[in-house]
Amino acid sequence: MHFLLTEMRYQEILGWFAYLEQRPVGWRSYEQTYAFLQTQGVKEKAWDIFPVLKAIYQPVKVGSFDLRGFKGSVLFQKIQSAKGGETLDYEQLEKGI
Repeated sequence: MHFLLTEMRYQEILGWFAYLEQRPVGWRSYEQTYAFLQTQGVKEKAWDIFPVLKAIYQPVKVGSFDLRGFKGSVLFQKIQSAKGGETLDYEQLEKGI
């Protein structure tokens, strides 16, 4: 932990967090167990049996977010109060542009 606080750059730490969200620790053993279960005739989806595999099989789209939650956030209020913030194009935000 000391290494993280003194040596590693902030962007690198964020990169590791993103990597570990997409590839949780131990995901390979769950995937191997699921492959074995498939040979035994299991028909369920991998993420139904092992929720940790949802990050592998159903990754979240980059840049997708719930606009309803965003409109209620402090960040949205700051944008609104900024110069030109009151003229946000909500249709483009909903489309993700």
